[in-house]
Amino acid sequence: MAELECSGRCFKGWLRSNVLLLLTLGGVIIGFIIAVLVKPLDPSDNAIMWINFPGELFMRALKCCILPIIVSSVITAVASLDVKTNSKMGGIAFAFMVIAVVLAVILGMVLTFAIRPGASFSDASEEAQSKKVAYYETQDVFADLFRNLFTDNIVKACFQKAYTSYELDINETYDTSLNETLKKIDVLSKSVAYTGGSNYLGVLVFSIAFGTAMSVERKQTAVMLDFFMAMRVIVFQIITVLLWLLPIATISLIAGSLLRVDNIIGVLISLGLFSVTVLVGLAIHTFITVPLLFFAFTRKNPFKPYLTGSFKPGLFLTIVRSSIATMAEILKACERIGMNQKVYDFVVPLSISFKKDGSAVFIVSSCIWLAQTKGIAFSAGSVISTGIMAMAMAMCLPGVPSASVVAVATIASTAGLPLENIGVLFAMEWLLDALRGGVNGISYVMNTGAVDVRMANTFSETEDPAKARALDDDELGDENAIALNSSNVNVNEKGTYL
Repeated sequence: MAELECSGRCFKGWLRSNVLLLLTLGGVIIGFIIAVLVKPLDPSDNAIMWINFPGELFMRALKCCILPIIVSSVITAVASLDVKTNSKMGGIAFAFMVIAVVLAVILGMVLTFAIRPGASFSDASEEAQSKKVAYYETQDVFADLFRNLFTDNIVKACFQKAYTSYELDINETYDTSLNETLKKIDVLSKSVAYTGGSNYLGVLVFSIAFGTAMSVERKQTAVMLDFFMAMRVIVFQIITVLLWLLPIATISLIAGSLLRVDNIIGVLISLGLFSVTVLVGLAIHTFITVPLLFFAFTRKNPFKPYLTGSFKPGLFLTIVRSSIATMAEILKACERIGMNQKVYDFVVPLSISFKKDGSAVFIVSSCIWLAQTKGIAFSAGSVISTGIMAMAMAMCLPGVPSASVVAVATIASTAGLPLENIGVLFAMEWLLDALRGGVNGISYVMNTGAVDVRMANTFSETEDPAKARALDDDELGDENAIALNSSNVNVNEKGTYL
């Protein structure tokens, strides 16, 4: 009887913890049902607009939060790092994190470009021609990228971005042998111009520089750190409230997206291919990329006990979908493997704060999929800017429910990609969110293991970890203790993965 009561309490607790997920799944089902029922009635464009309108307002509200999210998250994340404390451990851990995220982004790009899951979307070819750039030199793609990375006016970067404007001389001649008209384009002059749209890359670089300067002069900038911490909390509170509207937005966005296309089967095929692309990427990253990176750092076997020992916390994260709730299990896994307590006490919270390489695969694949659904070809500049933003988002955007949608919307806005079909992603986002959370959990343990191996010679084999940790706490002092606590704040209280 007692076991039944315990099971009932656990089930109720699970329902309370996952009510938003369940409501969103219900929204996915209802959205598909509405699309199937309304499609035969041949709704007008105005009717489809009103069906999609709640979802449009939801996306507008999320996009409104993008700029404060980037500024507050990046500044607090960078400023919270103490460059003088635990420098060796922090350096190794951070290098592993950055490389893992970079490799995850590259893997996601390669798979999505190779599989092309968005190509079967029914409106993929409809707007392709209208989106192609008539003329753009490769050198100017990179020049514009760096101009936007290093903005000359941070205020202007909030609503304008730079691009190269051409004055062209176009001569058309008809070639009788080829039976076609040939165009000869000569560039008369080039100049730097500005177009509407936030330059998030420039804001990102400025925020990193701002946070780095704050971390160097910690005493004098403590007030600013408190300010941006408070700003971050406020923005996430707004987003948390907005995300409770996610079930309604899901119904609207899915129904509106499906009603705009002629072939729903093609959309489902595209969505299925997209899910397969992300799943393959997560599997390759977990069983090939991360182990190879571990071996490169340590020259040790990554599979036993490290990868095998990380499966349990990875499974916990897949089910619970909460970093805070499963941090104890991650620490226990590190202890079972035999890692030094000084290492995992420091690296695990740091990893949870910054490292979400599983999320990086989904984010970058989603952005490319959105472009493919509209038949938009990526330029070199778009590929680079999308990759940079995906890396930054995967490391700096804290975990709130379905925050990957915010990251995708941010990157798509930066790269000029269409957001019309983002609602379709909600149909599978809930499952992919759980799986990439599990991948993140496995990667946390592997990151900690790599640091532990590299630090083995630094720590004495006879050192008492508890005593050493107490001594380190005394040496850190109040200033560095505050820095470490601030770093831990980077994990959202909800703890849900990107």
